Amino acid sequence: MPEPTAAQLKDEGNELFKKQDYIGAIIKYTEAIALDDKNAVLYANRAACHHALNKYLDAVDDAHMATEIDPGYAKAWSRLAASRDALADWRESARAWQKALDALPKTNLSPVERQQKDQYSANLKAANARLNGPPIVPLSMNEKLGKFPWQIATDMLPELRIAGPAKVSSSAWVIALAYEEFSKGVESMKGMKIIPQSENPGIFGLTDLSNGFMRDDRVFHINQPNWIEMYNQQVYFEVTARKAWDSEGLETVKELAQKRLKENGWDDVRPALAVTVRAWLMRAAFEGGLRDQPQAGVQYYRRALDLVEWGRTIWKDVPKSSRGAIFEHSFLIGIRSMYLKMFMNAYTDDPGLDSKFPLEQLKEEAEYLLKESEIAVQTRGDEPVDPGFISSFIVYPNGLAHAYALPLRASGPVLTIASLRRMLGFYHVQMARYATNPVEKMFSYVKGAGEYTHASSKYPEDDELRAWYLNCTMDCMRNAGVPIENFLMIATGLRDSVPKMKKIWAVSELVMGGRDQKIQANLDRADELMRRVADETLTLEDPVPL
Repeated sequence: MPEPTAAQLKDEGNELFKKQDYIGAIIKYTEAIALDDKNAVLYANRAACHHALNKYLDAVDDAHMATEIDPGYAKAWSRLAASRDALADWRESARAWQKALDALPKTNLSPVERQQKDQYSANLKAANARLNGPPIVPLSMNEKLGKFPWQIATDMLPELRIAGPAKVSSSAWVIALAYEEFSKGVESMKGMKIIPQSENPGIFGLTDLSNGFMRDDRVFHINQPNWIEMYNQQVYFEVTARKAWDSEGLETVKELAQKRLKENGWDDVRPALAVTVRAWLMRAAFEGGLRDQPQAGVQYYRRALDLVEWGRTIWKDVPKSSRGAIFEHSFLIGIRSMYLKMFMNAYTDDPGLDSKFPLEQLKEEAEYLLKESEIAVQTRGDEPVDPGFISSFIVYPNGLAHAYALPLRASGPVLTIASLRRMLGFYHVQMARYATNPVEKMFSYVKGAGEYTHASSKYPEDDELRAWYLNCTMDCMRNAGVPIENFLMIATGLRDSVPKMKKIWAVSELVMGGRDQKIQANLDRADELMRRVADETLTLEDPVPL
């Protein structure tokens, strides 16, 4: 039986696309491309499949390839523009919509072409409107508010070191050591100079910057007006110096990395891959945080995660000294944590049972990461690490999975065992909101309360997240109508946590988002319930009134 031709494979792909079997269609188009890799239609069609699967970066890669092959292919430009739209990249989106319009005939348009022209023109206008919207205000913190947590924590470290194991459990270790690495990266950016290529143009600061960010995203802050400009300059230098991949697609990076490894060895490939992955991580954080576009952040974190998982598989027997830190288990957990956190933020922007960021996927990823974190505890070697590292990459990720702060949105990437608990709490609360059966709704809130309680226990008593997740527990308890006695028990723990929390975390993003007011509201409810129990208008066995 003769092998199918590229045209036959394309037709089979088209039929699968019509049936919304996008994965099957991708397989067919990929097989066709292997036979005819200069066919712009095949790349454009595969881009449409990626877009339908919400894999917008992959769609951009394929649509861009189609326009490279055939610059006059209007549909390829439109698919590139649509994917840029989905990534909230309005500048490149507007450019691509204009290219799509330019590729259409100027006269004697067919009815289909007239329809395309109207669609492209409307989308170009929309992209330009967004592009010319209000400027993005960089995330910054006002020094007039008081000392930042990392400043207070840094002052505490000498005393903690003297105290030894008795003081290992403190959020001061986490935020102070995160700041130590983050600030080293910032200092590298400040020291960057534009000088001839023949000289040493700068210091490699992206590693410190991203390491600090991964330890605890709360350390991220911008304290000077040219911070973004300095960062872009730093990345440009490192990408150039290490010959990293800044615009290539994921599959291209994999192919080129293996080729360079064979030709030049690990000393060439290791730093190139490290810069590529770390730049993607920071880009994801900027998209989701600074630009408030979590759907774009999800794409960049997913790409970094896919590359690291791939590398850990094909180079599983290669030592860390050769392949580098980005393929270590703790680094993988860090990326997956950031990805899930951004995924939850994207869901918050697009909520509901038909969201592009499904709750069931969130739950599956959280449970998988919970297992990964537990494996990390069991298999961690004897390499010496600081107390902050253990919390950032092993202990905290477990708590973050059991909970997720509902009214306040998280913008950064650290995920520990605590993080996973946080996510499961978020999942159960969302399921309660969409439950139509009152009993199911109640049980979902009860499960959410349990996950938030578990999450809070993973954090040191002086971390703001311990108090915050206890507060989330109380929110779930009120909605579930649990006995007043149980509600008051959590309130006692929360009341005890607040002064310890404020010693370090008097200033934070959670504070600016209303943390203290929300906590006080629940404590006031607890006080009111105690008064009503005392005057016998309620009993401890009565459900908490909403």
